Amino acid sequence: MLLSVCIPTYGQPNQMRRTLDSLLGQDLQDVEIVIRDDNPDAETEKIISGYLTRLPIRYIHLKKEGVDLAFMFVSRDARGSFVWWFGDDVFCPGTVGRVLGVLRQAADIDFMYINSTDMTGENYSVHLGGSRVTKDQNEVLSILKDQLGFCSAMLFRRETLLSGMERAASFIGTSWVTLFLSFNALSVGKKFYLLDGRNFLSDEKPAGEARWYDSFEVHGINYALVAREFTESFDRNLLRNIQAQKFGRSWRAVVVERAKGFTTGFGSSTPKIVKMAKVFWSYPEFYLAVPLMLIPRPLLQLCYSLYKRASCAGTPSVRSS
Repeated sequence: MLLSVCIPTYGQPNQMRRTLDSLLGQDLQDVEIVIRDDNPDAETEKIISGYLTRLPIRYIHLKKEGVDLAFMFVSRDARGSFVWWFGDDVFCPGTVGRVLGVLRQAADIDFMYINSTDMTGENYSVHLGGSRVTKDQNEVLSILKDQLGFCSAMLFRRETLLSGMERAASFIGTSWVTLFLSFNALSVGKKFYLLDGRNFLSDEKPAGEARWYDSFEVHGINYALVAREFTESFDRNLLRNIQAQKFGRSWRAVVVERAKGFTTGFGSSTPKIVKMAKVFWSYPEFYLAVPLMLIPRPLLQLCYSLYKRASCAGTPSVRSS
């Protein structure tokens, strides 16, 4: 078996149908599709059963243990030489064949990033500038930045992936075991490949959307906790700058979503200020973030409304010729 496409799923039967539909007609020679279903009911199982004679699926139905353990399980259970994690996204026609072609020509790859777009097919996840083998892990990180945590884009040599499992267990519960294993693969691997193009399509995450995790804690805090485990493996300034960028986007999302009245997503009513302080106290931007995040919601909404009104007033009108 050359490739295992590993798909953990929970409570997304319609998305699972969409993903499996997009696998029909793909080149699946030497490929298995490993699905771990943590749904307490049989809804997803019924959908998957309709594909068992059409796709090379190994289906495992277990009790819910969380996203971290689910990805660790499918990685260990995979039988292929390479493991491609995948979420609730949509494969583009011919994508699996393109990936297999790269793996057959360069069997010594330890890590591959597979580029994608949003559902419009226009906005790319990363501007890679073409498919290629990279110089080293720092080049990969400098290009991908926080997209390194994008599961559906991650493919690994299985033995490289499994080399980080023991240490990754320390991060169960952070929702970032996958990020840890991605950093680990870059730190211990030798050959890394970037596959450009429109390979799969992903839904955008709307502002304020209710999610199964605390958005700010995961993206604003836990991301940095994982990244700091690899200070000795990457250029320190590069790693610190990426953490600063991730932190900046996260706390700004908190302020904007709270100002818009959201109580879910980044706009959660309980931003983790104390945890944030322990991680980012040495970042100058921390001292700008704290007062804005602590402003009472009604006052924040008023300030945001005035800001938007002033911004609109200052925008020049467009006159038709």
